[in-house]
Amino acid sequence: MRRLLCCGAFGIVLAAGYGWSQQITLTLDDLTGPGFSANGIKLDLGGVADRTLSVEIASVNFATRTWKNVRLRCLRLRIESRVIDCPAGELQADEKIPVSFSYATDTRALNIALTPAGESWRLALRTGKSGAETQIIVDGGKLQRLASWLPADTPAISAGTVKGIISHGSSGAITARLAIAGLAFSDKQGLHAGEKIGVSIEAQAERRGEQWLWKTNLAWTEGEAFWQPLYLKAANQSFSAEGSYDPKQLRVASGVLRFPGLGDANVTAVYDHVSGKLINAATRTNALKVQPLYELVLKPYLAQSTFADLRTDGEVTLAAELGAQGMRSVDVKLGSFSFEDKGGNFALFQVNGTIPWRADEQTLTDITAKGGELLRMPVGGFTLPLAMNGLRFELKSLRVPFLEGSIDVRDFVARGGRETWYWQFSAELGAIPMDKFTQALGLPVMHGTLSASIPMVRHVRSSLRVDGALFFKVFDGSVEAKNLVLLDIFGKAPRVQADVNMRNLDLGLVTRAFSFGGITGRLDARIGGLEMVNWQPVAFDAVLESSAGDYPRKISQAAVQNISALGGAGAAAAIQRSFLRFFEQFGYDKLGLKCKLRNGVCEMSGIEDAPQGYVIVKGGGIPAITVMGYNRQVNWQELVQRLKRITQDNVKPIVE
Repeated sequence: MRRLLCCGAFGIVLAAGYGWSQQITLTLDDLTGPGFSANGIKLDLGGVADRTLSVEIASVNFATRTWKNVRLRCLRLRIESRVIDCPAGELQADEKIPVSFSYATDTRALNIALTPAGESWRLALRTGKSGAETQIIVDGGKLQRLASWLPADTPAISAGTVKGIISHGSSGAITARLAIAGLAFSDKQGLHAGEKIGVSIEAQAERRGEQWLWKTNLAWTEGEAFWQPLYLKAANQSFSAEGSYDPKQLRVASGVLRFPGLGDANVTAVYDHVSGKLINAATRTNALKVQPLYELVLKPYLAQSTFADLRTDGEVTLAAELGAQGMRSVDVKLGSFSFEDKGGNFALFQVNGTIPWRADEQTLTDITAKGGELLRMPVGGFTLPLAMNGLRFELKSLRVPFLEGSIDVRDFVARGGRETWYWQFSAELGAIPMDKFTQALGLPVMHGTLSASIPMVRHVRSSLRVDGALFFKVFDGSVEAKNLVLLDIFGKAPRVQADVNMRNLDLGLVTRAFSFGGITGRLDARIGGLEMVNWQPVAFDAVLESSAGDYPRKISQAAVQNISALGGAGAAAAIQRSFLRFFEQFGYDKLGLKCKLRNGVCEMSGIEDAPQGYVIVKGGGIPAITVMGYNRQVNWQELVQRLKRITQDNVKPIVE
């Protein structure tokens, strides 16, 4: 219809040309066609002396766009028997654009050129015996001009140019060859953005009845893009595809996505225009290299998790099918797959096997791992027989060798919901040697074995809660952790909340293990409201005090000096100035220390208050000594450093 309108207008001008001696005015109420309408049209053709053409249109509507008060003015209009030519004109719509056009009456060839500053948009129409041929040629066209044709929720284009040609042949086939350079886009939320993007596009389509058969090839050659949470740089990625398009459906019969250095993925899909839904889609990759897959694709998704900084190796093959109701199947094949946290917190090595997940039937994984690490401690090989049925995953039992003992996981169940995942399990730690365990953690060497029973652990949303209490045996006493909650455990800053009680610890074993000086006796400890962020304490109320009961109570001069460094210098100074310096050990009646940590400051006190301070060790027996503390508020990091100097460097404490 648009072609008929153009030819009709030039026909009017041509007819007037044979008797062109005075001004001619033509007025039309409106012109309409499929997706097009123009209202309030007025055409003025000046006389021989004037040689001007002026067209005014009140409004033009095309597809989703509307222009008001459109004006076309042509100076030096030339009308002859075989040609109508406007070498210098001006089109005014949203802006003023230089325009020129010519029409050959014998060949019915129409050429129109729009040339804004630095741009060229040209239309060439040829009509012959076999039909009409149309070409659109663009050179330096600003992509911002196309922004208004895009959906409203599309990120705004702020820069970029296009160069190329689009042809519509007489046979009805359409071909396009375009090059986009310097494309930049972004949205207000900052979730989608691109800079200096270069893309080449080749496409062709041929009509068969109501159906179009198409082929396309896209290559990304320059720039970078962020599409939350994916961030990619151009690496000559390409996508080649062919399929069909009709009023009901768009089909991708075959497509290949190529990512140099990573691998290829084959794609098929069917999209329904009527319902606006994806009917089905499928993809299958070749063996993808895990290291570039993690660095280029997966890492942005994991940026705020504990998997944000990994070393990876191996290969993975993926196949997936998607239907109108969602994912139908996923098949994963792992080949020598390994990953390791660069911070040394965890690792798995040489993982092999398959994961055949189905939405509507039960399947079983066939996964083996050669080994791994947990907090730099060795983990032995194991097999993972995970049962899968839709979004329900079950594992009856799993034994993982750990040091010379084991971690036994039982009754693991995970279920996926619309918004979150829920999972639970119970576990036991069995016969883990304490000497190797403490050495691996960088702690003073302790002896014996570590055994623990972990009751039901439940994970909902981003929190993990332990039903009941955790029990440990250490230093000939017991440790109980209650109200244990872990928040955002897979994030970059996991949080831990708990209440911890320690009962009847052997102070002789504790002080020998930590090189603190010798103390005989028993110790109780209560740590209430413990809160840790990224495994570092930020708040707690701690009370350490000698246990009730009848047992020997002795403290060495070295232990007195070390305790003094925590609470004040009074006791150490008293020893150096008096006959007490000749004694290696002293008796005590009671000892204790309290710390209330808030905002990086530890508010300290002892077993009782005293003038200008508080009592840490209350003397008893002969010889006896009382240790006083004078610093009520101590920076937590400074207190930790003092403890490190005492227990690790084995140097005399610095008293301030």
